[in-house]
Amino acid sequence: MKVKPGLPAARTTMSTTSGALGPSSCALGPHATGTQNARHLCKASLTSATIYYPTSDGMELLPSIVIVGGQGCGEQAMAAWGPFYASHGIVAMTVGTPAPWKDPPGARCRALLDASLALQSEHERAGSVLQGRLDVSRRAVQGFSLGGGGAQLAAMSDQTLKCAIALCPHDGIEWWPTPQTLSFPVEPSSSVPVLIICGNRDTLANSQKQAWTHYRKMGATKLIFEVTGGDHFVANGPAGGTESEAFGDEIQSALAGCNSMISGACAILCCPHALRCGGPCPYGTLNRPGGHATDHAPRGAIGGVALAWLQLFLQGDENARSQLAIRPGIASGFESSGVAVPLAMDR
Repeated sequence: MKVKPGLPAARTTMSTTSGALGPSSCALGPHATGTQNARHLCKASLTSATIYYPTSDGMELLPSIVIVGGQGCGEQAMAAWGPFYASHGIVAMTVGTPAPWKDPPGARCRALLDASLALQSEHERAGSVLQGRLDVSRRAVQGFSLGGGGAQLAAMSDQTLKCAIALCPHDGIEWWPTPQTLSFPVEPSSSVPVLIICGNRDTLANSQKQAWTHYRKMGATKLIFEVTGGDHFVANGPAGGTESEAFGDEIQSALAGCNSMISGACAILCCPHALRCGGPCPYGTLNRPGGHATDHAPRGAIGGVALAWLQLFLQGDENARSQLAIRPGIASGFESSGVAVPLAMDR
């Protein structure tokens, strides 16, 4: 049953079945993949970019997704998603922003939209590995934390996108002026379909105050998947993610911690340069990917749900719809509107 935008999702208790996406759904797909540095596509809103693409011959025109990280994240923090999507026939591009500790959701939204349009130019560029291979009409965006807020802003800003994915999203309201943060109109707004993945033990972007609040304010087709025991980094890759993977070795962790404290102090002191400087040490970023695709992982349903979302709304594969109707075993919350049969898990 199709649920009209703005109407609450029907609440129906469903049980987990053997058909649910699970540990094996984060495996790589059938296509070999390649990687290309895409610094030639960078502009003011993005300072680094890497393209992941399938190398198989004889494929149809390929859809694409652009991915941005959150506060303090270097471009590589989201790199585990690139080869996973590419192996399933979706071109993925990770991007880095100019001031990773300071860029609010609005800046990350702009980076996503600019990068998505720039990526399409590879379809026409002579010598590009993607020359003549992109379907420029099928585009999606994905973001983590403040980047998840940016992805939702992009979904409301650009109706030509096919869908968006927000991982452990944060609206940024406690740190930045309203025009730069994620906000929703009083009446539920329509946008392209949005998937939210979050963790019920996230202390940096509390799922009740952030992810679930965002979900309830949306008027678009939507699904939220809350992972049992998941922290803020639970969806950093298709097999999950951990804080230790994100922070990396002791030196990088210490540098990132210093930048985090300085960033917080800037906000508290209302420094006039707080939104423009990038922190004292550009190397102190969270720039290690985690949760790489694998044949089996306890939280593999994270990759499975994200992929099914893209298969349905980006690739147009209706077979994926039924996969999104079944609660994964690792879900502490699972609810949707406009996706499949009326679905919501009592929480």
